[in-house]
Amino acid sequence: MSVTEVVDATRGRLLGGSKDTVFKQMFTDSREVQPGGLFVALRGEQHDGHVFIPQAVERGATGILCERPPQGIESAAVVQVEDTREALFDITTERLRRQSIPIVAITGSAGKTTTKDLIAHLLGRRLRVHKSEGNLNTYTGIPMTIFQMDPRDRALVVEYAMSRAGEIRELTRVAPPTIGVVLNVGLAHVGFLGSIEAVAAAKRELVEGLAGGGLAVLNADDPRVRAMSSVARRFTLYGLSNDAAVRAERIRLHGLEGSTFTLLTPRGKAEVYLRLPGHHSVSNALAAAAVALEFEFDALAIASALHGFLPPSRRMNIVSGRNGSTVIDDSYNASPGSMQAALEVLRLAPRGSLKIAVLGDMLELGDHAERAHEDIGSLAGKTADIVIAVGDYAPRVVQSARRAGLATDRAFVVEGAEQAVAALAPLLTAQTQVLVKGSRGMRLERVVEQIREPA
Repeated sequence: MSVTEVVDATRGRLLGGSKDTVFKQMFTDSREVQPGGLFVALRGEQHDGHVFIPQAVERGATGILCERPPQGIESAAVVQVEDTREALFDITTERLRRQSIPIVAITGSAGKTTTKDLIAHLLGRRLRVHKSEGNLNTYTGIPMTIFQMDPRDRALVVEYAMSRAGEIRELTRVAPPTIGVVLNVGLAHVGFLGSIEAVAAAKRELVEGLAGGGLAVLNADDPRVRAMSSVARRFTLYGLSNDAAVRAERIRLHGLEGSTFTLLTPRGKAEVYLRLPGHHSVSNALAAAAVALEFEFDALAIASALHGFLPPSRRMNIVSGRNGSTVIDDSYNASPGSMQAALEVLRLAPRGSLKIAVLGDMLELGDHAERAHEDIGSLAGKTADIVIAVGDYAPRVVQSARRAGLATDRAFVVEGAEQAVAALAPLLTAQTQVLVKGSRGMRLERVVEQIREPA
């Protein structure tokens, strides 16, 4: 967008700089600004982006969108608006008006990123697809993703994340989805919302905010998600339930190598080999298949595309570890649902192997945190041979693991990543399977980096 187009979209006022300047990227974090970008100075609860305008310019920003005019900025076009948050949305609305393409939005307490990548992979077989990257799934990230669309893109696939009620509704107001996928309702973010019913209501906002004629793709196996069909004008169910329009039968789990199943759809059936381990991966694949059907894929085309999919970084990646060991790197994030799924994958490790779970805290669970960590500790005690726990709730995880049957020296707390690596080092052999999982704030990817086989 050019400066003139930004001014028109936001009803702003150009205070200085060339009207002909064109921006290919937009940023809300001064540390991420790249040369030629537009920096939007947002006011948050803890930080005011206006303070970081000089740093953004120093990093090469050629445009500044602000509420208060900065002093001494001459190398960038400065556009003043009343509210930069609303201006961010105005720019997004204008970008979508200029390039109207189908929007596939995914929400859920677990599995959003992998499912987003599955959908983008499937649709990418026939269309040029633009998708959100990394953690660009919030009220700042989605506008940044949309701003960077290419004129040749024919579909947009994004996550709609939330940490409070009304956040997804706000996103759907700015970018109404053509297809909305709801994966599950779990305890993730319950610390912000207070109850699992409130989490369900917040996820339901995606269905309520669909564009006219939009399709809700709902998990038939999650009662709270299934119930969202009551507010959908058009919906399809996926899952293992008999009434699911898109379902899997004859599922066979092949340990860490993935699974095979029969895919049944209104457009035929096909045998699928999915190179993602665990039952939960089958469910995510079914969600992606339901979306692909809306783009005129048949079952055979879906099966072919699913076979070629590999998981994104730090999400159920099976990597080689030291001394021939195997590492299940699921360190990107964690919630009770995804932690349970990961431990079930560890259970699939070959018979006779030493199964080790390195588990970090699950954050943002509020009053449910203690019970959730106890439940995970209990499951880990039945699934793993050794549990190494990190974080404030690590003692609860370990106590529950011991109550579930692990000996004292087989379930213990360590202070951090370095101590976890030290504990693992003498245990790594060709028979060792190590799961590493925790919330992003725990940064357990540091464990993976130190125990994996050097490239």
